[in-house]
Amino acid sequence: MFYLVFALIWYALIATIFLIVSIPLIAVASTTFLVLCTAAYVRASKLALGPEAAPVPQPEGVPAYVHYLSGPAGRDLRQVADLTWRETREVGGKAQSWLKKRFFYYGMDNYRRAVGVLIAAGLIAGAVVTALVMAVVALGALLVWGVLFVLAKALLYTLRGVDSGLSQLRGIKLTCPACHHRVVYPAYDCPNPSCDRRHTDVRPGKYGLLRRTCACGERMPTLLVLGSHRMTAYCPHCAAPMAEGAGTAREFRTVMVGATTAGKTRLMLALAETMTGALGASLADEPTRNTITQMRAALGARGETSKTLAEDAVRAYSFNLDRRVVHLYDLPGEDFTDTARLRLRRFLDSAHAFVFVVDPFAIPEVWNSLDPAAQREYQSVRSSQPPGYIFEQVLETLTGVRAKKLADVSLAVAVTKSDLTEGLPICAGLDDDVRAWLADRAGMANMVRSIEKSFGKVRYFHTSARVTRDGVDPHVQDLLAWTLNRNGVN
Repeated sequence: MFYLVFALIWYALIATIFLIVSIPLIAVASTTFLVLCTAAYVRASKLALGPEAAPVPQPEGVPAYVHYLSGPAGRDLRQVADLTWRETREVGGKAQSWLKKRFFYYGMDNYRRAVGVLIAAGLIAGAVVTALVMAVVALGALLVWGVLFVLAKALLYTLRGVDSGLSQLRGIKLTCPACHHRVVYPAYDCPNPSCDRRHTDVRPGKYGLLRRTCACGERMPTLLVLGSHRMTAYCPHCAAPMAEGAGTAREFRTVMVGATTAGKTRLMLALAETMTGALGASLADEPTRNTITQMRAALGARGETSKTLAEDAVRAYSFNLDRRVVHLYDLPGEDFTDTARLRLRRFLDSAHAFVFVVDPFAIPEVWNSLDPAAQREYQSVRSSQPPGYIFEQVLETLTGVRAKKLADVSLAVAVTKSDLTEGLPICAGLDDDVRAWLADRAGMANMVRSIEKSFGKVRYFHTSARVTRDGVDPHVQDLLAWTLNRNGVN
């Protein structure tokens, strides 16, 4: 009986000691394993963002790197998760090997094996706690990523809205000077001189909020207010270069209409000389510079400008003036014999002003008043269609293609070739009152009435497109100043 009581007391004492020791031992083991796994997570994070970072895919389609929150962040989180799993498995494997080697080898006594069981229980508890902690960390990272992504999206649309709102508030609309399509946002070449990549839409989005990173590594602004307008802009529809300052200044579009050989191109050059001379404007793009240079060279060599070809795409002559981009369009005279082609000229719908070039020699009353010798002399510079016919064609087309009424559009009527009509009896008094001369002396009263009925603002000018040592005909400057001032361009 004594031995039975002693045995019970002994085993109770051993069990009590075992319980007292086992709880701290399990806690220490689990805590140690948690610390080791935490260290493995930190090490995996450093590897994922350093030596073993996920490979960055090269841009495809769009020549720019995706913004961090729109792709790379998720890729990095997956890489951290994969490396953390690898590192924690390695820690678990080492712990298992250590436990087996220290406490469960062959011939181990029961007390040592019991301690091994307690440590194993602690490691299992630590693994469970580690799994829970890692799950919370992963969910937290995903939550932070999601919140930042939503905030970035909100900032994205805010920036776009501010940029577009400022443009709308300032009345800025973009039109390609070559294909005449409306341009929501131009394309830009990478500012890196050694890179030939073109970005079709650099606005805040998937590829950057305030800055976009080109595939070459060059950073570029995404907003006009941040300086994207200082890069070379191109039309996203036809890839033609756009005017310098496109998107930062209001556009003003003037179209010159008139018959073949009426003198539109010569007058166009005179207007360009006036713009860059007396008005201090600058040529706004390289095509305008090249064309004006060629026109000057042709005028100096042959005494006349090259003819505007009907099959050519009519590209505007663009100028920067008074924080405006001024586009002048020289419409080929052949267009007025082809209504279908005329309707394809998109700029007719968005033009703010028109210049109607009238060849006095094409007016029947003037031509019939000349003697045969004078007719032979002026035959080569005479338009084939009378001004009345040309105006009716223009009016019919504009009425069909324009959404806005012509009553809001100004029209400058330019009776050209004053250097040739000087001294002709029928042209006497033309300089004094051009309108009265057209309506009464030249027999164009019906055309004058139609002009003034159709357009809200009309003025008549008698001009010469000749450029002499004294400069451009002052009436050309008057015509240009009136057209610009009537439309708010100082």
